[in-house]
Amino acid sequence: MRVAALAVLLAAAIPARAQPVDELQQADALVQTIGWRLSHANAGFCPRAAPGIGLLLADVQTFTDPAAARAAYGLAGDIAVAAVAAESPAATAGLAANMVVNAVAGEPVGPPPPRGSWDRVWALQSRLEQAAAQSGEVALMLGDGRIVTVRAAPSCAVRFILDDGKDNAGATRSQVRIGREALVRLGGDEAMIAAVLAHELAHAALDHETVLGPGKRPVAAVRRTEREADRLSVWIMAAAGYDPAAALRMIRLIGPRGLLVIPGASHGKASTRAREMAEEIAVLRAAPDADWARRFRREP
Repeated sequence: MRVAALAVLLAAAIPARAQPVDELQQADALVQTIGWRLSHANAGFCPRAAPGIGLLLADVQTFTDPAAARAAYGLAGDIAVAAVAAESPAATAGLAANMVVNAVAGEPVGPPPPRGSWDRVWALQSRLEQAAAQSGEVALMLGDGRIVTVRAAPSCAVRFILDDGKDNAGATRSQVRIGREALVRLGGDEAMIAAVLAHELAHAALDHETVLGPGKRPVAAVRRTEREADRLSVWIMAAAGYDPAAALRMIRLIGPRGLLVIPGASHGKASTRAREMAEEIAVLRAAPDADWARRFRREP
């Protein structure tokens, strides 16, 4: 999934210091930063909340050429920090992109999986998240032998992922994904990207995956959940300090072409969605507080 990105980064100079070295890692950091800001600010409202640290791991075995990836990122091992959210516990602890990780929560990272497999890195990410949720902190042993213990902070129990092979966005009850091309189409505008991520976080918070169930989904049911996610997204944005009006700009920008969170007619017309979100913004601003767990009105 990261073949094209690897070709880009190999064309650039290879710095040795631990920081984002290419556009892919910068995009990963942006998604983690916005996702953490939304998740941390809304932790008190999300039905499923757990302490988190705002860090995403990477495994060079997910690349077509692991050795080239290690050389390009200046890594002495397979597992490293992929992205750290700004102002997160991981950032406060001094962790940064391209720091090699040899153990998570006291357990070694383990042997390499088959090339192209994501199994190991997702297992390690889950171990990290579970340790943070259960004990309120997680220890990482770095490549230089240092052990960094990160104290977790409140967050919604949702993982944010940049998918560099897609141009849309989606969510399950525990994961939000946004395509790399989506960031480009939104011009890197943080507030509009936050609007997309807030929409998907709303799907996760309202557990629309369970509401809709498996298999073919009726258009009316999909439209109802999309309407809920649209309206809740402005509350989620406001709680995190983003101007919810950016959601209206996002919808108007992508609506005519049916991009990102508007893949088809089942999601409703852009003009209708923008109007409904504007009405919800008015409700939000008239509310005595931003506690959407109590103030937000679900669809009948």
